[in-house]
Order: sequence, then structure tokens, then C-alpha cells
Amino acid sequence: MNRSMRPSTSVVVVEGALSKNAIECVSVVEGKRYLRYAAIVEKRDEQGVFVFTANRVPCLQSGDLSLEYVIPIDAELRCHAEFCLLLKSSCADVSLEMPRDENSTLFLTEVTRARDLQTQSLAFGEVPTFSWLEPFRVQCTQGNPAAPTAPQTLSSTSRASKTSDSNPFADDTFDPLRHMNLQTTDTKVMATDVGLSRSTWFEDDFSSMSLKPPEMLNSSQRSVSSNSLDKILDDTDGFTDSMSSLEKQLGISPSVEIPVGSKPPTSREKFVRQILSDREDEFTDQTTFRVFCGTWNVNGQSPAEALHKWMVVDNEAPDIYAICFQELDLSKEAFIFTDSAKETEWQNAVKAYLHPKAAYRKVKSIRLIGVLLIVYIQEKHVPHVKFIDTDSVPTGIMGFLGNKGGVAVRMTLHSTSLCFVNCHLAAHQNESERRVQDYHDILAKTRFKQFEPPLCISEHDVIFWIGDMNFRIDLPNDEVRTSIRQGKLKKLLEQDQLVKLMKSGGDVFKGFEEGIPQFDPTYRFDAGTDVYDSSEKNRIPAWCDRILWQGPGIQILRYDSHPHLKVSDHKPVSALFNTKIRVIDQKRYKRVYEDIMKKMDRLENDYLPQIKLDKTEIVFNDVKFIEAQSTVVTIANVGQAPVEFQFINKLDDTSYCRPWLKATPNQAIISAGHCCEVTVEVYVDKSSVARLNAGEEKMEDILVLHLNGGKDSFVSF
Repeated sequence: MNRSMRPSTSVVVVEGALSKNAIECVSVVEGKRYLRYAAIVEKRDEQGVFVFTANRVPCLQSGDLSLEYVIPIDAELRCHAEFCLLLKSSCADVSLEMPRDENSTLFLTEVTRARDLQTQSLAFGEVPTFSWLEPFRVQCTQGNPAAPTAPQTLSSTSRASKTSDSNPFADDTFDPLRHMNLQTTDTKVMATDVGLSRSTWFEDDFSSMSLKPPEMLNSSQRSVSSNSLDKILDDTDGFTDSMSSLEKQLGISPSVEIPVGSKPPTSREKFVRQILSDREDEFTDQTTFRVFCGTWNVNGQSPAEALHKWMVVDNEAPDIYAICFQELDLSKEAFIFTDSAKETEWQNAVKAYLHPKAAYRKVKSIRLIGVLLIVYIQEKHVPHVKFIDTDSVPTGIMGFLGNKGGVAVRMTLHSTSLCFVNCHLAAHQNESERRVQDYHDILAKTRFKQFEPPLCISEHDVIFWIGDMNFRIDLPNDEVRTSIRQGKLKKLLEQDQLVKLMKSGGDVFKGFEEGIPQFDPTYRFDAGTDVYDSSEKNRIPAWCDRILWQGPGIQILRYDSHPHLKVSDHKPVSALFNTKIRVIDQKRYKRVYEDIMKKMDRLENDYLPQIKLDKTEIVFNDVKFIEAQSTVVTIANVGQAPVEFQFINKLDDTSYCRPWLKATPNQAIISAGHCCEVTVEVYVDKSSVARLNAGEEKMEDILVLHLNGGKDSFVSF
């Protein structure tokens, strides 16, 4: 199992302890190979090798690793290291194959160095105790080579009874027993209060994930939120979770979604992910989350009114808020500078009027000139949010200015991906085709570039498309206003441009749904009044402000306008949804995963290269000068897959055999169920006879028959 390795680094695990090296390797047991992770951990000038099994591939969090062996590096440790580390002590006998790279060399060097230091210390009468390893050793799963399951969970009573006498880390700020899958399999690091923003990833267990730095963003298009989940890592008071440290060193991917810069998944990981995806219903539950979406074109105004009647429409607090603004700032400075005083005002107003029955954390906000999207989530859901990303697409003047366009925020909640889009499409009664084009531009050009390949909007499970879409009503102005006064909204909806486009099956918002507006058109009013446009332009009223959705398990509960808010020439609109989110049941997931891994292991073992030799020892009698003798060795492929073999050089040799010996062919591929006859010939000529006659060389040799992906065999002469 060849995997690229990230460089090993020294990472503080707990107070007084250090994880010096960590590496991905393979444990070889009775000719079978099993994925393992090994780490050298030091405390109080003593070191030990920790060997972990993986409960799933890929490893998604610290709970996916189980401790199999804890081996003290003492003077009695016997180790042979040449990219195959053989460790033998009174408590373990382990064989670990490692990739041939610098990281492996550093790991092997550190093991031998630590053993030599212990030998020197012992000579001076300093006897190590390694007492700090005991709590780990008693929880090991050693003796089970596959070891897919975690160690038994301690009961709450036994955990409570633990004292500093039995747990040497009890006085440390962070106890590794809580983070190394020794007592619980579902430990998670909870989010804390956040400070100022920085563009980084937030994810469970807070593994290091890079996000495009702010200096790479177009300053005329984006500004970063000031109290979002972006800064979650900065309030951990120097905390470095021990297993997270090991995960970073090992390059373990934190989720099925692959951010740029992460180690690409192996073919095995991709296959496992696909099977897990196919069997997802077996280990997930549909949990209802309440989502509030709101949109308001504020016409460059500041918040002069309380927003609670817009943002609090139900007694039950929403789990998620997605608040969208258009024409946030109409000043020319908004096209030039990143900062906007208007954005700060509206950000503060939104934060102040979130539902009072719940605590919220901002997930992310993004602004494109006057188009602002803010996403909040209830505090209790923060540990289950990961893979936050944003993008923006301008569609304004000349097709690239940000006075029109769209912004988007995506995230993964539990096992469901969500995408929120805020758009401001082209204006004017007769520009319906341009609005359709703007929609397609936003849909096609939005790319969440933290993923490889980049994700697009349509690749999410749940999508909410919100904003000032500017679609109009194709009726005369007088008829529209009369119908509004008479409450004949159905007549107006039949002539609504967006409704007609969606009903006709046109190529716009395909697959999206919208609730039926039971409220008057929300555009255009004289600012500060409930009077439709009375200016010289006398614009036709329209439902410009819309909220659409796409995805399974979404139920709209309310679709309202809020005419009491009069600061703008638009009225704000809101929609409340019940949305089904897939939540993984860890116990069922573990059962499914273990079933998959057992089948994978059987399949892989069945397809390991397997051969049978008709002879492993060759005897040539009466070998004479310049007289060739030969025999045939038959190699039979008794496995279920093709076998590639090659006679390889022994250590420090420049050839696979002595000058007077030859094997033909010395490498070949054998199909399953077939054989290959190798002719082994001995021929002593003048170039080799002198050394043989002088006794400098004996007429004996060993041929090393190497199988690509399998174990070696030996033919002696």
C-alpha cells in the first residue's frame, strides 16, 4: 500500500510530552498486510513507539484510530531497521514496513538513537520506569492483527474514579487519554468563542486546513466577516490535541471532501468511499433542521428600524439563518475599497435581532460591492459544521463589475452539504433574457476552489437561491395596481416572468421550487411609505425579491413579506423551512464500515500475488570449466491475479546472481493459472575460474525471487 507521506514535525502533545515523529506504515502478519500508523512519543526523557490501527479508511477524526501496541524504547528493545522495522520486546513483537523516503529514515534513526541512549543510561545505573506508558498499554488491542475495532470504553464510574496516581497526565492541561480513543470513540473538541476573522477552515477536531489567504481575494469584491467560525482556532489557548497532531503529521484527510493541498485519496480509499456512499441509508438518520432565509434590497440605506418582525417569524428558533442584502452600499467608494461602513451597520443589526431563544455563531459572510450574504447557525451545531467556503461572481456593467452578481456560502452540516446563494440580477421590465443569462453566469462560474476539483453550486445536497431577482409582471401598470388593491394576486402570478419561465420548463432555475407568494409585490415603493412608486418613472409593481430552493426533504413553512419595514423602496421577504439533514449514527456506521473492510481485506488477500515453485534448491554435479549445465525451475501462479516477478539484487550486490550463474528469463509477468519456466544455467569461464580455484569464492548462491506487491521467495544453489 504505497502512500505519499507528509514531512514529520515535532508537535507538542501534552504538557511535558512530545510526539516527535509519526508515519503511515504496514504491519505484516503471516504474510498479510494491514494499514497501521506509528508514532514516537517522548515524556520525561523516555520514549515509546505507539502503533495505531485505523477504524476506517480514510480516517475522519481522532476516534478513528485505536491504540494497538505501546512499546517502550529501552535497552532491551531489539530492532532491525531497513525500511522494515522489526521491534521485539517483552511486551510486543511487531514488523512494520515503511515507504522508502526521508520520513521513514528519520523515524528509524530516532528509534535506534533512543534505544542507544537508554543503553548508555542503564550503564550509569539510571533505570527507566516507563510508568507513563501503563495507562496506554492496558488499553491496547494487541494480538488482533486486523483490529478494526476500538478498545473497550470505560464506564463513566471508572472514569470518575481515575486519579492522578493512575493517570500520569491528570495534572496536564490536556489529557491524551481523552483524545486517543482509549476511553471514548466520539470525543470532539467543542468550539469556543471567536475573535477577529481570518480566512481559515473550521472543521471538527480542528485539524489544519488551509484556505486561500485574504490577500489573494479581489479587494473590490470581497470583505471578510468579523466574528465568524473562521477564527475558531485562535481561541484554543495554545491547545494542541494529541490525536489532531498525529493526524496532521500522518496527513489523514478529515473528510470525504478533499480540500486543495490535502493528500489525494488512494484507490482503496476512493473505493471504500463509494461503497459507503451507496450504503449511506444504513447508517444515517434524517434529522429536521429549521432554516430561515431572508432577502432585502435596502437601497443604500442604514438600518433605522428594528428587524425582529422580519427575522423572528416563529416561536421556535431557526437552526440556520441565511440573510441576504442587495444595494447595501451605493457609494462610489464601495466599488474601490474593501471596507464598508454600511456593511458593519447591517452586520450589527442582523446580529442584534437573531432569535432570542437560541445562541448563534456566524458561519461566514461575503460581500460583492452591494450584495451581502450572512450565514448564522445555532451554537449547539457548531461542532458538526465543516468545509466552509465562499465565492462571488460579478455580472454587472460590462459583465464583470460587482454592482450586479451573486455571492455564495457553502458548508457541510453533519453529512449534508448546503449552499446559500444571494443574487442581484439585471433590472428593468424588458431585461428578462439578461436576468436568465445572469443566473446562468452565477451558476456556471461559482466555484468553491478549496476542493479538488472545485465544487459548483449544483453539486450540493441542499441549495437555497435568494435575492433581488428583478423578474417583473407582464401586465400594464394600471391593471397590476388594481389587481393588488382587489387582492387578485393569482392573476398577477400567472403573468410573473419567473413563474412563467419555470412552468414552461425553460432553462432557468431547473429543479428549483418556490412557495406561492401570498403577499403583495415587494417593489417598488416610495421610501418610507407603503405607496407604490409615484415618481415620473411610475414603475410597475413586481415580486422582485424571491426565495427558491432545491433538494430533497425540504418543506416550506412560511413565505412572507414584511411591509412594516419602510426604509427602502423594497420590502423585505422571508421564508422558513424544515430541512432534512443526514446525521451519521456512529455505531451503525462502524458496523457498516467494518463489514466493508472485512470484505475488502478478503478481496485484497485473495488477489495478493501467490506463486508456487517446483523446487527451491538446485544441485549441479561435476561442474567443469567451459561446460554449461542447466535446469528448469517452474514458477506457477496459483493466485487470482497476474503476477510480476523479478530476480533482484541482494544487499550490496551489483547483480542478482554470481557471474557464473544466469536465470532466463530473469523477470516476467505470469497470468493467473499459468506457469513460467525459468532456465537456471551455470557456466564457468576464464573470467570466474581463477577466484573459484583459489577458494576466494564458493560455488554457491541464493537467488531472490521478488513478487511485485507480494513477498519474496528464495532459490538456493
